[in-house]
Amino acid sequence: MTNEEKLEKFKKLQELINGPEADEFLNYWDGRFFTGDMTFIMDKVPFNMFFYKGKIIDVFIGQPANGYNVGISGDEAQWNEFFRHRNFQLATSIKHCDRPFTNLGSALANRQNNAVISQVMRVFAKAYCD
Repeated sequence: MTNEEKLEKFKKLQELINGPEADEFLNYWDGRFFTGDMTFIMDKVPFNMFFYKGKIIDVFIGQPANGYNVGISGDEAQWNEFFRHRNFQLATSIKHCDRPFTNLGSALANRQNNAVISQVMRVFAKAYCD
């Protein structure tokens, strides 16, 4: 899949987060508290999403101007494995995974936004695979 095709999948994620998944994301997963950049790196290519109060405002390829706020980095094999099981804890745990994803940004920011990041990854798996 080309980077442009992957970007289209992120735009589909934007539609899902701002549309059918909005209520659960904003209220159950506390996405309404998240404002800032979230970046998923897929095989060294950064796909950035800018959120404002839980809504995705912009999606683009590239590193955010202010550096990484929060996010996940992995190679193609790691992402494909995640798409198979769609379990954030398994994909990021050094205890349960031989090659876990790498967190982007500060450890504190990632811990504070763990539920939001995990839900975005799960919804992204829907957008990417379905």
